Amino acid sequence: EDPPVPSDFDRRIPREIDNVLRKFLAKNRENRYQGMDEVIAALRGLEQGMKEGTGQPAKKAIAVLPFDNISSDKENEYFSDGLTEELIVNLSRLKEMEVVSRSTSLQYKGTKKDVKTIGRELNVRYILEGSVRKFQDNLRIAVQLVDVDTDRQLWAESYKGRLADVFDIQEQVSKQIVDALMLKLSAKEKVILTRRSTLNAEAFDFNLKGRDALYRLTKNNVHLAIQLFQKSLELDPRYAVAHAGLGEAYATLYHYFEATDAYLDKAIESSLKALMYDPNLSEAYTALGLAYFNKKELDEAVTATQKAIELDPNNFAAYWILGRIYHTNDRDPEAAELFRKTISLNRDFYNAYNDLMMVYERMGERSLYEKTLSEVLESYPRYLSKHPDDARGHMYYAIHLAQGDKPEEAKAEGARALDLNPGDSLMMYNAACLYSRLGEKKLAVETLTSAVANGQQDFEWIKRDPDLDGIREEAGYVELMKGK
Repeated sequence: EDPPVPSDFDRRIPREIDNVLRKFLAKNRENRYQGMDEVIAALRGLEQGMKEGTGQPAKKAIAVLPFDNISSDKENEYFSDGLTEELIVNLSRLKEMEVVSRSTSLQYKGTKKDVKTIGRELNVRYILEGSVRKFQDNLRIAVQLVDVDTDRQLWAESYKGRLADVFDIQEQVSKQIVDALMLKLSAKEKVILTRRSTLNAEAFDFNLKGRDALYRLTKNNVHLAIQLFQKSLELDPRYAVAHAGLGEAYATLYHYFEATDAYLDKAIESSLKALMYDPNLSEAYTALGLAYFNKKELDEAVTATQKAIELDPNNFAAYWILGRIYHTNDRDPEAAELFRKTISLNRDFYNAYNDLMMVYERMGERSLYEKTLSEVLESYPRYLSKHPDDARGHMYYAIHLAQGDKPEEAKAEGARALDLNPGDSLMMYNAACLYSRLGEKKLAVETLTSAVANGQQDFEWIKRDPDLDGIREEAGYVELMKGK
């Protein structure tokens, strides 16, 4: 009897193994045993792909940990964080690479955990870590790639140069990772690794500073972010990422601090300019979604945020904005799902915990509400130890302490927040929520009135915020909301 004819799947196995070995031998003509661990790792990946029925090696899972800022000036933290983010974005575009999101990686900033522990927690095989020393225009960047399974350094390199060399260094690091993991790139992916969002190093630096200021989310810092993005664009008017940052900054300024229609127009204009130069920029669609949300053009806001998620499934901000849109439309079960997704991508994003609890409270899901409250109360000490000057973080912590029936601790955290950032309209609004939770109704109404007078104009949100349920019957609140 003739032997059975092998299937296409069976035929592929020896050919794929042959390809792996040919790559190895081409790299090691002098010493054919050097780097055998790499061959074993590649064959294991191939074996896993076969088990999954793909006939292809499994994706290489990697986490890029926040680069340590070892500069004498701690203000250069923005640069090391920005460099980490840029590498994550570049590697995420490779189809054979599965990259942990920026927000998840940032949770390991300053960690003392070893790579094996981190690899196990993130379920990744490879970890990239490094350090950055920046003094004026001079750079020194050290990077190493570690195989978590074998606890072996696959590759390490140090780079010296000036700020203008940062793009070459980024490209070299990405290519070294590709070589070390023996990834097979398409022609398009090879181009992607060499593509640069700007050729102007100073514009790049201003953009990183702008992002850092924007993430701090105070009124003064958002205004500073706008100035920094504008400086970046003066140096490179075609810099899509900076246009997207500017769009997000204007939308954020309106959403939290100053409800001036001109800001929304500028947000939309900047976001569309970003998409003109890079139509696949997820951040631009996120900014567009936030702007449309504030303009009450909810269909357009949904379309934009869904597109942002399609382009980057790890874009936690897009999930959060879409959740807020659904909450405003009283689609709370869908909003809850989106807020949970946001938290899974960024455990330190306390806004999402707050919104999720608000939704659970409105839905009458008391057990889920209390579970989320317990989780967020555990997260604040860790977050605030890394960001002690985050006034808004302290205020949110105060509100959640009040919800957790810890009034004295809540008052102390609230006072700390107001000391750090007095007179801010968003801080006033959150303080009103705190006072309402603490039963100080008169003070809550007075503070809410001040917040509205200073720019808090999202009355649909105010109507739905359970933090303010304690003052709904107060004469001052009724008068404030008349006709709204």
